[in-house]
Amino acid sequence: MAKIDIKTRDYIVESLDENFDVDLIQAIIMRLKIQRRKYWANPNLGSRLYLLRRSKDVPRNRLLAVQYAEEALEDLAPSRVADIEIMASQSERSRLDLHIEITQLTGQKQTILYFVPVGG
Repeated sequence: MAKIDIKTRDYIVESLDENFDVDLIQAIIMRLKIQRRKYWANPNLGSRLYLLRRSKDVPRNRLLAVQYAEEALEDLAPSRVADIEIMASQSERSRLDLHIEITQLTGQKQTILYFVPVGG
């Protein structure tokens, strides 16, 4: 499980299993954080989650957030991980929480909590 340090706004991976590679967690977070088509080395890398910052805080944004996250992480599924499941919830206004469950090729699972700001 990953949490966010309120002061530094950095991710803190708490229950990182020794079998889970920190590089994999960083690759997932990088793909979610970078804007789609803005990374110079690979224009297909990144997500469209930044679009939700300017939209209204409505329930359909949960579905959009899941779709954008799945689009950003789709290239990891066949090669580096067995499966990625993403669920969205809203714990407070103007924020969506993405629960990303990663299943490694060995069958072990890890959950990452990633939040997305919504609304301006």
